[in-house]
Amino acid sequence: MPTASTAPGTTRTTVALDRHDDGLVTLAFAVPDHRYNVITPQVIADLATAIDAIEGLSGSQYLRGVVLLSGRPGSFFAGADVARLEKLRLLPEAEIAAICDAGRGLFARLSAASWPSVAIIDGVCLGGGLELALACDLRIATAATHTSLGFPEVKLGLLPGWGGTVRLPRLIGPGPAVELIAAGEPISGTAAERAGLVDACVPAEQALETARRMIDAWRAGNRIAARRRRQAERIDIHPIERDFLEATSSAVILGRTGGHYPAPPRILETILAGAEVDAAAAGRIESEAFARLARTPVATQLLRVFQIGERNRRDSGVATTAETAAGATPEAAPLASAAIIGAGIMGAGIAAAHLRAGLPVTLCDVNAAVVEGAVPEILAEAAWDRATRATDPAAALALAGRLRTATSTAAAAGADLVIESVTERTDVKRQVLVDIERVVSPTTIIATNTSTNPIARLAEPLADPARFCGMHFFNPVRRMTLVEVVRGPATSDATVAAVVAHAKRLGKCPIVVRDSPGFLVNRVLNPYLHEAVELVREGIDWRRIDRVARSFGMPLGPLELYDLIGLDTAFYAGLVMNAAYGDRIEASPVIPALVKAGRLGHKSGAGFFRYDVSRGKPRTLGPDDAGREIVARYAVAPRASDDRTIVDRLLLPMLLEALRALDEEIVRDGRDIDLAVIHALGFPPFRGGLLAWADTLGAAEILRRLEPLADLGPRMHPTPRLRAIAASGGRFTL
Repeated sequence: MPTASTAPGTTRTTVALDRHDDGLVTLAFAVPDHRYNVITPQVIADLATAIDAIEGLSGSQYLRGVVLLSGRPGSFFAGADVARLEKLRLLPEAEIAAICDAGRGLFARLSAASWPSVAIIDGVCLGGGLELALACDLRIATAATHTSLGFPEVKLGLLPGWGGTVRLPRLIGPGPAVELIAAGEPISGTAAERAGLVDACVPAEQALETARRMIDAWRAGNRIAARRRRQAERIDIHPIERDFLEATSSAVILGRTGGHYPAPPRILETILAGAEVDAAAAGRIESEAFARLARTPVATQLLRVFQIGERNRRDSGVATTAETAAGATPEAAPLASAAIIGAGIMGAGIAAAHLRAGLPVTLCDVNAAVVEGAVPEILAEAAWDRATRATDPAAALALAGRLRTATSTAAAAGADLVIESVTERTDVKRQVLVDIERVVSPTTIIATNTSTNPIARLAEPLADPARFCGMHFFNPVRRMTLVEVVRGPATSDATVAAVVAHAKRLGKCPIVVRDSPGFLVNRVLNPYLHEAVELVREGIDWRRIDRVARSFGMPLGPLELYDLIGLDTAFYAGLVMNAAYGDRIEASPVIPALVKAGRLGHKSGAGFFRYDVSRGKPRTLGPDDAGREIVARYAVAPRASDDRTIVDRLLLPMLLEALRALDEEIVRDGRDIDLAVIHALGFPPFRGGLLAWADTLGAAEILRRLEPLADLGPRMHPTPRLRAIAASGGRFTL
């Protein structure tokens, strides 16, 4: 292999230009002060300067080709700098469109150059990074597991603005392009090769030599010029095929978004419109579409959700807001192994999450049959392949070697973290925790997966409660990303920091909450569920209640959610909530009556609604007379309720409870509330979270809406914080 030499004066802030003896030029990107390479104004300036330098070289000496690659491991480009996107949305549409045109014009210099270009993609290649790669003549992905390609802009309420909607459909076809851009999900290097997005997928160590060979082969066959022509022309698509694509994609998009998100339909519209014209005109269509989306309220909220997610990623769990913003918090030593005590649904799900993260795990349960029965489900879940939507048998076999099972707590002796996940009975949990403490080392962290038991009470029999905390996972564990890390009165900062870091290794979003009844999520959820039952008692149609909630953007209506959770589970959780907050939420007689009648929800085939459970996944059949008769015994005087009033009745008590939680310092920052309700309750991200939604109404308007509901009792009475924000004209969010 020829040796490489660096041309004098060609090393820049973010781009290193190397000229090799065989005529190859490499541009290696390394963006400082970021976890991954991101496209910043400096990157844009440095790329333009580098292209100028290469064009100068090509006029005086042989240039074999140019290879763009990353100068840091695991990251080609993770997209544009989000801080820049936030500033961008404040500009007039014309200025935003001009910025898109300028960026796309810079990238177009690569595909118009006299020399061929290749992007070597090793690591994440997302958004603007993939648009840069698409501007190159050829693309090579590495087969590494950390390599992924995609357009996540839709998750920020946007579409690609630097040629993604122009180049991708001309490369892989309009239909696959719509799916990749509108879904926003990344794909692996192997999948990208199958789709035609990249021209080869090879081991990382072979990528540069592969680029050399491909440049020579494509130049010799004049294939680069032919590809460039296809990229510049309109797409030849039959009108019937176009109409079919528009109809089917529109239906799929509506089903996914419920009509709440403007970006996916605009992506379809932009790709179809751009297909009918040449690439230059398609680019202008893209710029205008991006500019319009960038200024929508939905994009504003989704960008904020992303930013508070990034804040959570940096948060150690014990830092101040300033420390988190600066990223200066110390990292906890990783917990290398875990043991789960209890092989029920939650214990098995937690064990699978550890295996999926590559961690060895020991699963203990006194019932050998339960342990044995849990193992296949754990391995199937841990080896689930999102791309194929099936379990990968080879991965399951490999993971089996990391899973130990036992019927004695003594098997957990060597674990760095032990998570107790047995039945919700306080006496049983306390005994199991004492047994765990007796066998583990003094440095082992002990956690309990509980949704209702106070951490302080569970810690009472422990000799060292400083190393004990709550670690509340949500069901199903694989799909639910939130974990409440519950700090007890004696829990140490070191314990909290270690458990927060461990939850992130599992791919979870941990929120630190102070010990209190219901912690945060169940405390905020309970008023939503309770109010739905009160609406039922007032004679509001059950299906209408759920329909209004889904129209607001919730994934399930409150009555559907009751049946999913299980009415018996909700009943026992309600007892805890009622004991703590009974002045605001009186125990409803409806739930215990339904439970007594054996109507437990999905698990029994009937709750508020009836279900067909004969085929595994329950299928809703609707309300029935037996359920209505039970509820009718507890009817109360009807109230006039239009759809907006139903929304207010369901959601304003949630908001009031969240404000009380802030006043009681159950969480350290209000942004944790918005993140928690989105990840645990499915609160619609396009509304930004509970507090962000309140800001869209304004405190004064919320007070006005609460006035006619005041006779319902304390649950509808404004809190001092709400009145203060209304008086000052302030906001609920930072």
